Amino acid sequence: MLGCKQSDPVPKETYLVWSDEFDGQSLDLDKWDVQTGDGANYGLWLWGNNEEQWYQSSNIIVQNGRLKIKAVKENVGSFEYTSARIRTANKGDFKYGRIEASIRMDQSAGLWHAFWMLPTDASDPWPISGEIDIMEYVGNMPDQLLNTVHFADQFGNHSSLGASSYFVNDNNFHVYAIDWDENLITWTLDGEETFVLERGNAAIAQTWPFDAEFHLVLNTAVGGNLGGEVDDGALATPRYMEVEYVRIYQEE
Repeated sequence: MLGCKQSDPVPKETYLVWSDEFDGQSLDLDKWDVQTGDGANYGLWLWGNNEEQWYQSSNIIVQNGRLKIKAVKENVGSFEYTSARIRTANKGDFKYGRIEASIRMDQSAGLWHAFWMLPTDASDPWPISGEIDIMEYVGNMPDQLLNTVHFADQFGNHSSLGASSYFVNDNNFHVYAIDWDENLITWTLDGEETFVLERGNAAIAQTWPFDAEFHLVLNTAVGGNLGGEVDDGALATPRYMEVEYVRIYQEE
């Protein structure tokens, strides 16, 4: 196993196959793609969620062994906020394994932090192709942590399954992870199970889309359908999602 910082133990038969420890002075573009703008260039106007931020690369900071995504009140065109969004599409794509990250998040009304996954080469449109939200944390719901999957039901309608767990934002780093195989996805927070999705679940058994390669996404949105009302006064000072590492373990 590659040398790395301390993290929760993983099953003995798995090996570290991909990681970013953010040890450099800038984002490793061999591992990450920076997504910018309002989503229109990706066919996702306002990123599909009526989000209020403009994503830009200057809001990505790598220093002292950490990635920092900055969200702040800042005018760019018609947008009043800026932030950042990065993904590993076509640079780090994975089918099954343990996916984990150590993350610290500022809490402020209107912020929407997320560590999640999308299929890289989906032949079907979203949500038929699926989405795995490893962790979502919304400033307007400061005591909740969301674990969710999105998919289409047997009639092609958008459906989701998930859990909301009690969460205390103590301003420390915590490890958010899934263990994923062909029959089961298990979510954990610092090693404690928070949600389990079985392939045999009647709501998803006929349309289970999680047998393809998925890539990682890290972002902090502002406002939007889930982010809700924004505290302008708080965002006058930059707020951050900080990431110590992202690691993928798979069986040999």
